[in-house]
Amino acid sequence: MKISMEKAYKKNNNLVFVFLTGFIRIRGVLNWSAISFFGFILGISSLDLSSYTIPFFFFSVSTFFILAFTFAINNYYDIDTDRENPRRAHLNAIASETISKHTAVVLNIIFVIIPLGFSVFYNLWVFVFCFLLIFWMWAYSAPPLRLKGRPGLDILWHFTAFVALVLWGSYLAGSITVLNVLVALSLGIFGCIAQVDNHISDYSYDKASGSKTFAVWIGIDKAHTTLKIFIIIYIIVLLPLIVLYSFQSLYTILIIIGGISVGFFVVKIKRSSFTSSLYRFIIFFGGSVFLSCFISHINTLL
Repeated sequence: MKISMEKAYKKNNNLVFVFLTGFIRIRGVLNWSAISFFGFILGISSLDLSSYTIPFFFFSVSTFFILAFTFAINNYYDIDTDRENPRRAHLNAIASETISKHTAVVLNIIFVIIPLGFSVFYNLWVFVFCFLLIFWMWAYSAPPLRLKGRPGLDILWHFTAFVALVLWGSYLAGSITVLNVLVALSLGIFGCIAQVDNHISDYSYDKASGSKTFAVWIGIDKAHTTLKIFIIIYIIVLLPLIVLYSFQSLYTILIIIGGISVGFFVVKIKRSSFTSSLYRFIIFFGGSVFLSCFISHINTLL
């Protein structure tokens, strides 16, 4: 009896692990939730956190399930290609048949019903925003739109998705300001950078398998050029944030200097190609800008 109970326990734990890593891709859900949570923090207009208990609860639950749906529906429609791609196979439990297609459909329906059901009791505009956000997440993976299969539009999708996630958090917190919009735009550009970089990494397999990604469609050299252009745009979009918010105090200025220093240090240690080095640098530089904006925003509330 004890052995059978241990086996059942291990089996249940394994199913939970597969669900988190191979179905909803929990790492992606948490990373994207952090982007939206940053928007929520920038949307608060008071440090009386008790007044944000209900908005934060709704934000946490709805955002988790919206993003779980985003990654799960992508797995559902990528079964065939993920089976053949060694970089993606372990991320798709449906492709490995650990989770059945029928179960996947039921779970995805639940993921949609929960945030929409919650938003009905919130207010009409939150419901509309929630519905549009879910639709946009669906449109990326599901036919007939399947924007991820339309070179150029898939990049635009990431821009819009990241912008929407930041504004979603800010709206639920109750305030959308110039700061929120500038942060949303810059993170939207960063989403484009991350997607183009991902396409470049998958270029050899995608070209060999006939997948028409942006990098395959435009060519690897032009994809590298596009990545550099997006990085330049990203830095330009960060400049208003630096001028308006990062230069407000010595602490925030030191954070920017620290971000630049760490970025250069990482680039020097890694010694990658110019494009990869530039990509690594902007991660730390952009992160320092956002951190300084966060501190600046909190200071205004003190």
